[in-house]
Amino acid sequence: MAGHALKSFRPPKRLSVSEWADNYRVLTKDESSFAGTWKTQRVPYLKAIMDAFTKETIESITLLKATQIGATEAGINMVGYTIDRDPSRILYILPDADLAKDFSNDRLQKALLHCPTVAEKFDVNNSKNQVLRFEGGFVKLEGAQSPGKLASWSVPKVIMDEIDKYPQWTGREASPLKLAKERTKNWPDRKIALFSTPTTEQGNIYQAYLAADVRYKFYMPCPACGKWQTFDFENVKIPKNKGKGFEPLVARKEAYYQCPACHAKINDTDKKEMLNKGKWVADKQIENPRNIAFHINSLYSPWVTFGDVAEEFVRSKDEPSKLMNFVNSWLGEPWKPKAASVAATTIMHQKTNIPQGLVPKWAKLLTGGVDCQKGYFYWVIRAWGANMTSQLIANGQAMTWGDINTVMDQNWPIEDSQETMQVNLYCVDSGYNTEEAYEYCYQRYPYCVPVKGASHAMIKPFNITQLRPRDKWVQPQVLYVLDTDQYKNMMFARIAKDVNSAGSWRINADTTREYADMITSEQKIITEKDGRSTETWQQITSSKPNHYLDCEVYAAAAADIMNVRALVDEDTQEIKQEEANHKVDEHKFINKDFKLER
Repeated sequence: MAGHALKSFRPPKRLSVSEWADNYRVLTKDESSFAGTWKTQRVPYLKAIMDAFTKETIESITLLKATQIGATEAGINMVGYTIDRDPSRILYILPDADLAKDFSNDRLQKALLHCPTVAEKFDVNNSKNQVLRFEGGFVKLEGAQSPGKLASWSVPKVIMDEIDKYPQWTGREASPLKLAKERTKNWPDRKIALFSTPTTEQGNIYQAYLAADVRYKFYMPCPACGKWQTFDFENVKIPKNKGKGFEPLVARKEAYYQCPACHAKINDTDKKEMLNKGKWVADKQIENPRNIAFHINSLYSPWVTFGDVAEEFVRSKDEPSKLMNFVNSWLGEPWKPKAASVAATTIMHQKTNIPQGLVPKWAKLLTGGVDCQKGYFYWVIRAWGANMTSQLIANGQAMTWGDINTVMDQNWPIEDSQETMQVNLYCVDSGYNTEEAYEYCYQRYPYCVPVKGASHAMIKPFNITQLRPRDKWVQPQVLYVLDTDQYKNMMFARIAKDVNSAGSWRINADTTREYADMITSEQKIITEKDGRSTETWQQITSSKPNHYLDCEVYAAAAADIMNVRALVDEDTQEIKQEEANHKVDEHKFINKDFKLER
């Protein structure tokens, strides 16, 4: 009897979150297709993530994730463990109040009530939708858009879900992440868990991932050769449907994973064994790190097949918005606009065998762009054909307005012809030495027009402003105000196309590296204003000039003014044939295409 009495006062056995879930978490049919006792072995990659929540030396856990990998269930297990074994206050934050309320009603409360050891401690009568009370604490669910509520609670544990959907600023307050973390500073044993699919490299979750002391990836042995490896999308092999290219249904049925070491075919049936043998591997060795991070993609999910991932990619690869969702939600990686990552070597790959100064025979018109600097000018001339296919004809520097006039009035020979072509329209930068630029363009109208970049984003690529009024005694003059970001987006999207394909952006055989360096002198930067994200192009460094990039924008604007988008396709059969004859190994193609898009 005495032994029995002593046993009743003995503290419960110390468990990790995964051990607790395996012993006490119960899943119902409306929660999961695997109804019954929770089994961490079904999702072995979640074990270390959940157990970090009970490790004394760890303060912050970041999970950079794809969808459908079980992160929400891991969060529920952390809450259930806290209520049952370590009662304290928990702040659970979702992007907005409606999501917090729905999550509380539809997921969290049901999960807690279905777990007997938690249900008996859950004070249902004194709980509300977003305040769940239990013996020794409560769970407060809030939306990230409520700064006052985030700042009003002192808590030792904070779980923040889908943090890339949080607003950057909440009114005049600090960011929701900072406000929430402030609530834990008086607790030496605090725990902060951050979960999210990413958006861009500047997003909350990716920045938290980079800021971690240690970052982990999940490695598994190949069933054929035993080589330890991660699941990476570039090793998913997607066969073509003969004569029809890549098709979603074929991709779903026939895609497989290839070991990068021995090239063995890995099927979905191999995944379970690989996951069970897997382990998280740190990118560096640090003793007792405080802030740790994990990254995992949908290829690891037991509910997702290699074919599912392949099908989604084939359906998404040709549309930037869908591709961004694929990269974020399926690969768990931040979206990096392909334009922002173009290097000078990529520009040089756009060379054709046509020398400088020669117009391709498919060209319909020529346009030019002039960038004005103090004491000198940069200029380009570009040929345009159907589907907005374009080719750099020539580029260079000039010292005077007269030199610019000579270049732009020149006759340029046409490939395989005795004929020549002149520039139909060129745009001149009027941002510097404005009055001289206006006068030069006025004297050469309608072959030359002044342009300047807009100070803000516009709906259309350009707007027209009247400089000199329409009058029967006075020649009218207009200024074209350009949304230069739109033209740069368009240009780099076309740079990503194969050089032989219709709609591609090409350079001549004699183009120099100096030109390529200037074209790639800017990158997309995401800035925040009034709580909204905006992408703009900015110079990478002031020491790297961007003059030819500006010239190309002006030449593209001139083509737009000439309505180049309306050019018909009748004389582009050679381009189409080149594209049709451009054969590439099917697996290399699909992965090369993906890398370009990223």
